[in-house]
Parts: sequence; C-alpha cells; structure tokens
Amino acid sequence: MKRVLCVWLPNWPRQRPKGAREHELTDREALKRLVAWCEQFSPTVGLEPSAAPECLLFDVTGLAPLFHGEAALIEHVAREFRRRGYTVRLALADTLGAAWAVAHYAPQILPPGHGLAALAALPLEALRLTPETVRTLRELGLVQIGQLSSLPRASLATRFGAELLLRLDQAAGEVAEVPEVHHPPPEAQANWTFEPPTDRHDLIDWALGQLAERVVDQLADRRRGVQQLECRMRGQTTARARFSVGLFRPSATPRHLEELIKLRLETHPLAEPVAGLELSVTVTAPLEQRQRELFAGAPAQRLGDDPRAVALLIDRLSNRLGREAVVRARLLPDAQPEFAWRYEPAIANAEREARNAERRNKHRVLRNVEIAPHRGTRAAGRLPVPRLSLSRPLCLLPQPLPLVVVSIVPDGPPLVFTSGGVEWRIERTWGPERIQTGWWRAPSVARDYYRVETATGQWFWLFRQLIDGRWFLHGFFE
Repeated sequence: MKRVLCVWLPNWPRQRPKGAREHELTDREALKRLVAWCEQFSPTVGLEPSAAPECLLFDVTGLAPLFHGEAALIEHVAREFRRRGYTVRLALADTLGAAWAVAHYAPQILPPGHGLAALAALPLEALRLTPETVRTLRELGLVQIGQLSSLPRASLATRFGAELLLRLDQAAGEVAEVPEVHHPPPEAQANWTFEPPTDRHDLIDWALGQLAERVVDQLADRRRGVQQLECRMRGQTTARARFSVGLFRPSATPRHLEELIKLRLETHPLAEPVAGLELSVTVTAPLEQRQRELFAGAPAQRLGDDPRAVALLIDRLSNRLGREAVVRARLLPDAQPEFAWRYEPAIANAEREARNAERRNKHRVLRNVEIAPHRGTRAAGRLPVPRLSLSRPLCLLPQPLPLVVVSIVPDGPPLVFTSGGVEWRIERTWGPERIQTGWWRAPSVARDYYRVETATGQWFWLFRQLIDGRWFLHGFFE
C-alpha cells in the first residue's frame, strides 16, 4: 500500500530563509532547495502540482519501520523542520490528494486503505477545487466531501464538469497523481559539439576521453570519484541517445571511465551523425586511498586479493554484458536460511544504493555467533570450537535433502547420518541452534540446526524438524 506524507508550510514564502544568496532565488527555487534537504527522509520528494506550491510530498512507502512507526516518522520530520525554523503541518495518507486535504484541515495519520470515507467530514476546499466550483456547491447546500458521495456521478459531471470527479478520484486513489519530483543537478558536467556532425568513431572516442578528463578535474578538489555517470549523444536532427555507466568503486581515472563508456557505446549503435556529446556525473563517492608496495619485487597477488582489480573486472563485465548479468549475493534480515539472501547486480543503481545505505544497515542481520559443543557428544569438553569465518555455510542446497540419522536420544544430536547410500560418522557436533518463523508465514518453520564434522574432515549443516523429527542436510562448509 502506497503511503504519502504531506508537509505543508502555511506561511510560505514569508518563512523563507533570508541568507545572502537566498534572496536571489524565486519562491519555487527556494522550495526546491528545501526539497533537496528533505531527501534525508525519503528517496522520493517532490512539490505539489500547483502554480504556487506550499507543500512537500514524500513517498514514505515501507519507511515507517525505520522510524519505529508512522507516528515516530512524522514526529521526526516535524522536529527537524522546527529545528530549521519552519512552521509545518503534516499528514499521512494513501494518496497525494488525501494527504494534502488532511494536512490542511485535520492533521493526522489516516490508516492504510482508508478510502474516501475518511475525508467525509472535511470541507469541499480540501479537494483543491476552484473557488467558483466551491461557491456553486455551497449554493446547493453541499459543504462537506461526504455529501458528494451520495450524488450520482453522471449528474456531478454534467453540472460541474470533469474537475470535480477528477479531484474525487485523485483523493480516493482511482486516478494517479504525480508530484513534481526533485532531480538534483549533476555533480559534474561537460559537453562537446561537433561541427559538422560526424559518424567517425575515432573522433567520438577522442571527444569522450576529453570529456572524461574534464569531469574528473571538476571533482578533484573535493577528492571524490565517479560512481555513476550519464552520457547523452545528440544526433544531427533532434534525436538523442542516452545511457548510463555504473562503477563498482568510485574512480578518478579518465582512461578507465573512457573505456567503460566505449563498452556501453558498443550496445548503442549510431543511427545518424553525432552533433554533440554530454557527460553528467550523477553520483559521486569519496576516493579510497591505498598505500602501494615500496619495492617492485613484492609477490604477486591473486585477483581476489586485489579489491581494485576485482572492481575493474566487475566494471568491464557489467558495462559490456549488462548489469543483470553480473550478480552478487546480498544478505537479508530473514530467520529462514532459504530466504536470508538474494542475488542482485554487482553494480546496483548507485543512486539508490546511496539513498538506501542507512536503511540497509539498520535491517542487515549478519549471524556470526559461535555455538558451543553439545555436552552430549563424545567430543564434549575435549576440543575447542573451531574458528570458522562464518556460522552459516557458503554452499546452501536449493532444497533440504532428507537424511537417515542415528542419535542417542530422539531429540539429541546426530551420531551417524546416511545420504545417497553413503554413511557418514560424526566426530564433533555444535548446536542445536533453533530457527523458527512467526505465525504469519505459512507454512511455518521450526528447526534445530547442528554444525557437524565427520571422521573424514567434512563439515555439514544439518537440521531436525521439530514438528515430525525428520532430519535434513541443508548445506556444506568449504
């Protein structure tokens, strides 16, 4: 369910900041600057669709748990605005129209799925109707939104035109309404014009190299590197080609950027001679400084031991094959191992990554807890717990594999298990670790997991289902 937070500044533009440079901005420009500051609360912030906007609109769908509830979210936003000296009124609803109406006439939080009935007691002005329409309705004895719902829609359209039905449908969510979303200016930008237009690839490649050097130079003083950039090619006519280049790690090397742009350009063949090029850096990040080896004779590293080499390889593969073709595993905050991870592009959308970094940090759950040996095993008290890097196996089976297990007692740790006709004798056991899902997940899961070492040195991850006592193999430790 979509949730929209409306922040109304009732005294705007009188409560605009009066800084040395602020007086040169128009009211809309000053409000857009405030929108940029509000991106700390939501990745999507915009202005109300109006000639003279006074409201900021936040898409807060799914963000309430980060603030421990919608009430805490609203209080946090209001407190930050007051700290900057603004007077605001806030409301939360399912639609832009409903949030605007409640913020202006009855600030509150409307529950999800509230519908138009939640606005029944509000005056007609809450629908953002023109003064002429409101005046005509009042002459007919209609003063509240709820009174309109009892009238036939056909008669409303005939008498008052399409505006009234449109506002009703927008408030109810029947018609989508999109705010003027703020798009921050590029971090760095450079352009090149060809006169006359050209289709020579060597000239285009040379110009791209020059533009890459320019944008890197613009970021040098801030010690920031390019994380994501956008390339636009203007054709001989009005046609434009546009593509983005993402990087695994920020880079300030023009040659590397030029190489990635060329790889992406290979997937966008020229339809006509190119009249102009433009590079815009949309996302930057601080550069990482690393100390190099002092002596040339240092032993060579493997590819996996050199983060920079890995990043260069991921950049090339992702921009040549496409982002969806190069993936990595991402841990998720889920108790059930099957759903505790997912694959996502190694070069995720850098802008989304930056906005959601705090959200991921709050939700990420990394389980790295060592489990003491079970005192019922033969190895209890003899050997220390092995120092494994992870308490979860790196190799997880797509589906748990049923096992035949021998244990001392029905609920005790395993001693021997058989899989595929092969018998494995267990030397050491750590556990149990109970993993159980909530009642809201069907079917629910209740398992006791054991990390075991066999007599031949292999490590396995087994579990016993509490509901029926059956045993399964779920993963391998490498």
